[in-house]
Amino acid sequence: MNTRVLIVLALIIAGIAGWFFQQQGEITPPVSMEATDVDYEATDIKAVQTNEQGETEYELTAESLTHNPVTNLDEMSGITMNWEPSAEQRYRIEAGSAAISQQTGELSLSGGFTLISEGNPDKEVEPIKVTGSTLKGNTKSGQVYSEAPVKIEQGANRFEAATMTANLETGDYEFGQVAVAFTPAQRQDKALF
Repeated sequence: MNTRVLIVLALIIAGIAGWFFQQQGEITPPVSMEATDVDYEATDIKAVQTNEQGETEYELTAESLTHNPVTNLDEMSGITMNWEPSAEQRYRIEAGSAAISQQTGELSLSGGFTLISEGNPDKEVEPIKVTGSTLKGNTKSGQVYSEAPVKIEQGANRFEAATMTANLETGDYEFGQVAVAFTPAQRQDKALF
């Protein structure tokens, strides 16, 4: 092949490549190389937290996790947590977002939460379901509380409360300013004799 033909062919290919890249436009937004407050981050998290004796405290799945070194908190979104604070009590917690300190056990749920006790087959107690907007607590002590309104369901019983405090190790709950709708049975007049 002639050298001139190769040079013309190379120029044509370079011209087509230049036109193609010009048509692509600019990258929007431009890539930022700033330092962030994030130590590390991950997606599709599946984790198990154990105590000092090696026993499982809780199992956790999350859509994403970032560790903030300034606050030393693990910040997560889309979490599901299976928590067994004692041999008798087991709970499932779902929330839009959460912040957990691995050292202290402090827990803060926001973006809506659902706390469901899983029934104990040895006891005839219906599981309790608590829903609300925010929940705080400590995974080490098994204590949780909400200062925002919560809705409670247990079997056919339903009520609302302005606040809630619970010891998940024992299964004891305290509710403040409870609102209940009571519908009595229909009155039926019957003759006594």
